[in-house]
Amino acid sequence: MFDIDYIIPCYGSSEIIRPGLRSLANQWHSECLHVILVNDCSPNTNCDYQDLVDEFRPYLDIRCIRTPENMGQGLARQWGIDHSCHEYFMLQDEDDMLANPLAVSIFIGAVEDNIYQKEEIPGEEGNVYILDGEEKPVIDRTKKSVAVVSGPLFEFDDHHTRVIEAGNRIWVNAKLYNRKFLEKHNIRFNEAQSRHAEDYYFMTCFFYCLDHDSDYTGILLDDHQLTYLWYPNEGSQSRKDPHYGFMLSGYTMNGSVNILEFMKDTERHQIERNEEIEAQYRHTVLNMLVYSYFTFLSFIRRVASTDYVPALELDWYMLRDSCNMLREKCMEYYDTYTYTEKMEEYYTVRHFSDVQFTEPWVDLDTYIADGCEELRWSYGELLQCKEKYRFNEWGLLV
Repeated sequence: MFDIDYIIPCYGSSEIIRPGLRSLANQWHSECLHVILVNDCSPNTNCDYQDLVDEFRPYLDIRCIRTPENMGQGLARQWGIDHSCHEYFMLQDEDDMLANPLAVSIFIGAVEDNIYQKEEIPGEEGNVYILDGEEKPVIDRTKKSVAVVSGPLFEFDDHHTRVIEAGNRIWVNAKLYNRKFLEKHNIRFNEAQSRHAEDYYFMTCFFYCLDHDSDYTGILLDDHQLTYLWYPNEGSQSRKDPHYGFMLSGYTMNGSVNILEFMKDTERHQIERNEEIEAQYRHTVLNMLVYSYFTFLSFIRRVASTDYVPALELDWYMLRDSCNMLREKCMEYYDTYTYTEKMEEYYTVRHFSDVQFTEPWVDLDTYIADGCEELRWSYGELLQCKEKYRFNEWGLLV
């Protein structure tokens, strides 16, 4: 088995992090793990998590590094990636854990089964690796390199449980990454999305490159064999905000803008554009525009009809400006969108995404071409909508 770096950004107390480290210490072939705790300048430790390092050092190769300033989870992960060296790495949230003691071996085994030469032994079931003169497996040069192994994860809280399937393209957890692939395409966590929506930006850029790199492939694990447990930590910084979901709106829309800029930056990711990629980009712009259309109007309704007030003016301006930038990007292609394309995307986003929905009071074509009054509001004007906007029970502006 090969070695992997296992990166955990840390901000909470040692008690929150300890269960996840126990799950690592119990892994079969735990000697293959090189655990990096990334202290994101946490005020919740007096010893730089040295207590955890000392406790688990008999069972794991573990160390703690510190970011130069509080960066947020996205850039803390990136700090760990930049300060580790093995070809493959995994990421874990500080309050999560692996679901079984074979989880890491399953990820590693999926890579080994894809990259090593195998032969059938007469009279025996299955295949075995072909070994060289030094008793090491021989790499099969006819196969593609593995960019990622993606496994299912289990999300739950007191009110629901669900399996996030291995094929998901959003969750950064429960995946084994190939460092060389990320370096080849310069895929990094983005500063603007470091504190919120960081998975969305990173994973969308990652799979955009994987979709168009013929030298690499991805592997999906069986959805029935859970590998990762995702715990909702209600004490986390973000979830302490009762309006957390709406606070994400601006970061998500800004993430969409940055994703589109990444896709256009061929010098960065080294993927040449062609007609197929151009068509994909055009479709992505429209999808993100429609998503932002519903999200923006739902945000206005939320402010007008509840006691919600954005925690920071920045939350509002990030949402407003990002939605305007998405409109501008869509206008570059507006004349080439057919009515059917727009309506299909409208229906898809409305019914098959997690968009926050309200019945729109401005139609989509007008929103794209001319915007709407609300897209020009200052923060003060946003708050005034509580006095002048009224919505009926169907979400219509009256």
